[in-house]
Amino acid sequence: MNTTTATRTRVLDLVLVGTGEDIAALTAIARQTGSLVFRSAPTAADDGRQRVFLRLHLHHR
Repeated sequence: MNTTTATRTRVLDLVLVGTGEDIAALTAIARQTGSLVFRSAPTAADDGRQRVFLRLHLHHR
């Protein structure tokens, strides 16, 4: 009988604050690695920066 164990998954919640370009770059990296689960809509801050919430699944081997 062949058995396998499930890969452990951890969830990481991030709040990113920065320019739209910075947030887009970090979101693209998370998406390309397959770890991005959720991204909120950007919220504008008073100083011109934006804030987004990211949820990532980190797979450990």
